[in-house]
Amino acid sequence: MKTILVPIDHTPAAEFTLAYANKLAVRWPAEVVLLYCHQLDDQAAEPAAVLRAQEQRLRVLVERLRYQQLTRQNGRRIQYRYRVLAGCLHDHVQAEAAACAADLVVMGLEHIDCGQEEAPGNHAATIAALVSCPVLVVPAKHRSLPNSLVFSADFDALGLHLLPRLSGLASAFPGSLDLVQFYPRTARPRRRRLKQALGRAASQLTWPTITEHLVEDEAPLEGISEYCARTQAQLLIIAPATTAQLLRYFDQCYTQTQAYHTQIPVLVLRATEPAVPEACCEHCQQRLAQEEAAARLAAYRAVAWA
Repeated sequence: MKTILVPIDHTPAAEFTLAYANKLAVRWPAEVVLLYCHQLDDQAAEPAAVLRAQEQRLRVLVERLRYQQLTRQNGRRIQYRYRVLAGCLHDHVQAEAAACAADLVVMGLEHIDCGQEEAPGNHAATIAALVSCPVLVVPAKHRSLPNSLVFSADFDALGLHLLPRLSGLASAFPGSLDLVQFYPRTARPRRRRLKQALGRAASQLTWPTITEHLVEDEAPLEGISEYCARTQAQLLIIAPATTAQLLRYFDQCYTQTQAYHTQIPVLVLRATEPAVPEACCEHCQQRLAQEEAAARLAAYRAVAWA
């Protein structure tokens, strides 16, 4: 059975995330693992009791939404698992995704972690960098599952090893799929090569209806938002090579102006695996692990406030 990991908080926007995951779990079908991380008060006398109370609060929310947005028959079909942990989400999500063998992470565009509310997209970009499975970022007030998809990437540089994992989501997101390759004017001599790269990608994907598009545009991010708006796409798939590229999709200039691509779900494929330094001994291994954890924490907290 497929597994959807849903990091969640207790904000109103979280209800839309869970409602979307519920519908997806019925369609796929899949089990839903709910992950809630609670920042404990230093004065808390009984941490275990606090976590139990938070889990009960989460169960009440699940039972309400299970039948509020779905028919009773479909609501009963969903299987849930609950993981309520102390601390910050970014400290646990990597291990939890591996432990439940998550096929997909579904999370909100806005999220509160460590008692802090981050700028839209910054939190999602951090989580996408920590887990190896695809991450679906769902904006608030969005409940409808898509039937029109757009996949935008640099297909000439995209590793084909990513495409089988994407094809595994075809039954979850049926519909038409547009492959869009943007290129600048200076790349006109490479059009044939880019067209061939599009064809190779299309041959590896299992959607029944796939259309390939080469689009000349000097600003691909603005271009893909305009393309999605023009075609009324309901899901955007991206494969950014770096975290910086991913953050650009959720830049405040786009969220504040409500650019089209920030109003629809965005499925993030991690195009490159982070380089892991080799340790020569156990002492060096511990030191590298500490440095990596400190770097992730610093990058996570050094984000712009909303």
